[in-house]
Amino acid sequence: MGGFIDMQHLHEELLTHLIKTLTPAQIQPLQVHLAPLIQEAAQDIAEDLIAYAYRDPASRGRGGLILESYASFKAVLYYRLAHRVWNLCAPSNGIFTSIALTLSNQGKLLSGAEIHPAARIGRRFVLDHGYGTVIGETCEIGNDCYILCGVTLGARGIANNPDGKRHPRLGNNVEVGAGARVLGYVLIGDNVFISPSCVITQDVPAGTKVKVVNQIQLQKNDESDHSNYLGAFAMDERLHVVGEIHTSHRVTVLDADFHPLPGLMLEPTVKDRHHLQFRLHRVESGDHLPRLPLNLKVCGPEFEITLLSPPGLSAMVRHLLQASPLIVGG
Repeated sequence: MGGFIDMQHLHEELLTHLIKTLTPAQIQPLQVHLAPLIQEAAQDIAEDLIAYAYRDPASRGRGGLILESYASFKAVLYYRLAHRVWNLCAPSNGIFTSIALTLSNQGKLLSGAEIHPAARIGRRFVLDHGYGTVIGETCEIGNDCYILCGVTLGARGIANNPDGKRHPRLGNNVEVGAGARVLGYVLIGDNVFISPSCVITQDVPAGTKVKVVNQIQLQKNDESDHSNYLGAFAMDERLHVVGEIHTSHRVTVLDADFHPLPGLMLEPTVKDRHHLQFRLHRVESGDHLPRLPLNLKVCGPEFEITLLSPPGLSAMVRHLLQASPLIVGG
């Protein structure tokens, strides 16, 4: 296909999709905006098509085939139209909001992927095998990103999430594998690779590859060959970290929101290869009440690992801080 797109054909396709999806009453207020809307959406979609044809070997570079028959591309096409309509919204006129949601819903019905029209997605976006993917309202995605099926770019909570920024922000050239979950207002840097089935709840720096196995979130730079994992548990009033661990590694207790827990000191009592042991001390009192469950961050020169809710850690810290009640948060 190269870089060639028949723009006249693409314009006709977009107009046909609008006519088939919207009622005459919905099309009427769009009349004055229709020409620039289709023109601008077509430019975005043409770049998406070229990127898809270039990056997906199964398409054999056939942009026309992708446009006509790839269900996941329908979600992107309808998102581009819906997003343009959404941006026409004025506080006193909710008709464009309704039209944008109608277009977005049509893309969901055709593809199985749900992209909120208010989400901001950069240029040359590829949604490959996108069934089950959800991209939330306040999500931001940079240029040249590639996302597979079953991905959730969503909020941390389930119901009654607060207004404001509650969805992730992805940088440029981010790849997200099938079934991954990126939750909350976390920042994913440029050139990040998120492996399938990851659950990401904290910021990921640029140039990072992320794997998650069981309770461990492993982040490493592109040059690192580190592929081993760590475990941690609390027992007999001691915190144990075991695995490929070194005395130079830094260990930090995090609250449920992945913020370092203030007022807590880790005193090393055992420093062996493959085993670090700590006694926890409360060094200050205050009004800060940590949210459970607690997590553990282990930082080395080439990688960063977050152990999610190690067994016994929350109970041990709760006992240590029992003078102050704790708040359990999800």
